[in-house]
Amino acid sequence: MRITPSMYRAVSVVALPLASLYLMWRSRRQPAYRQFWDERFAWSSFPLKTGRPRVWIHAVSVGETNAAKPLLEAVLERWPECDVLLTHMTPTGREAGAKLVALAPDRIHQCYLPYDAPYAVEKFFRQTQPTIGIIMETEVWPNLMSEAKRCGVPMVLANARESEKSRAQAEKFLDVMGPAFGSFTAILAQSEEDKERLESLGGRNVTVCGSVKFDIRPNASQEAAARAWKASLSRPVALIASTRQGEEVLFAKAMATRPELLRRAQFWLVPRHPQRFDEVFRTLTGAGLKVCRRSQIAEPADVPADTDVVLGDSMGEMSFYCALADMTAMGGSFQNHGSQNVIEPALAGSPIVVGPSIFNFQKVIRDGLSAGAMVQVETPEEALDRFEHWLDVPETRVSASEAALGFSRQYAGATQRMMTILEVLWQKAQKTASLTS
Repeated sequence: MRITPSMYRAVSVVALPLASLYLMWRSRRQPAYRQFWDERFAWSSFPLKTGRPRVWIHAVSVGETNAAKPLLEAVLERWPECDVLLTHMTPTGREAGAKLVALAPDRIHQCYLPYDAPYAVEKFFRQTQPTIGIIMETEVWPNLMSEAKRCGVPMVLANARESEKSRAQAEKFLDVMGPAFGSFTAILAQSEEDKERLESLGGRNVTVCGSVKFDIRPNASQEAAARAWKASLSRPVALIASTRQGEEVLFAKAMATRPELLRRAQFWLVPRHPQRFDEVFRTLTGAGLKVCRRSQIAEPADVPADTDVVLGDSMGEMSFYCALADMTAMGGSFQNHGSQNVIEPALAGSPIVVGPSIFNFQKVIRDGLSAGAMVQVETPEEALDRFEHWLDVPETRVSASEAALGFSRQYAGATQRMMTILEVLWQKAQKTASLTS
């Protein structure tokens, strides 16, 4: 069935009651979904414009929020005359964003982006009055983009990526999504492949800038804590990072059959979503593994000697986990999730094993494979085989670690390339705003 823009606008209003049911359902595991409904449904006021020109940055969840950090820092430094509005769609994104607000609490405001209903986005733009809007990565809403165009707000899709799977989905609703993509003043893509897909959906003025995730500076205190932890260990650390639903049971079964390997390295498994920490603990123990929880230990001496795997059940410590790891298997790639962020462990110099599903980071992973920083396998069992190889032949692990560091440094600089383009748009937007005020 063909969906027209007018049909989408009608459905977006009629479907709002379903959004409340969705929030209640999500709140069973994450009570934070019960909060701030006044923002989600535009029942209350949004952060009003302060008199300064305003940069609005939308980062839907944790990954996009973390990716926004180097861009946000550059905006604060380059444009001291502005304030920043930071919006999200998930509680974990908002929690991560609160740490960014702390960088400049007098200049950064935070709220949820309302659902994509016409009355809600109209109220959002009327009250917040952004001078320019920057959407991180993939979050494109038709009514939002239509209202931005009506209000004359230049919109930028930054660090933009579009997998083949996402493009195929968007093409089914091209009458709606085409005008939305075409409404961006500029699209700053991560790769040539992303550029081609975005242009096929109607995107204009698409420039390849790379990924700002290569410019993220790891948390220095967490890195120091990881170095101190490793100094007291007599064996390497093997990290299974950012696992998704269905992957933990596969890794648990694989680890349970390799008790000798679990003695040769200290294994850590870190789930992607905090609401699943308890579930993953039960999965690991149910496979017969002895599990120690990160939330219950402060130093290596707290880890019982018979521990098979440490469960990383803490939020905001990915810099610690990546700096701790001598080798990493990346979650999200062993089920059909397209992989999680392989750049973080690469920045820490950890060689990486990925599974078959890599569509979210296809270009980065292909380049990492070519550089010798990554290895691709089919199953968790094969990932453990690679870990064992790196333990058996340490020089291959050292070589892959050096390749990971070199690879990540080679791709740095996307923030600067984006800011060069944003600077032109910012100056033009301010001039336009001054003429209409």
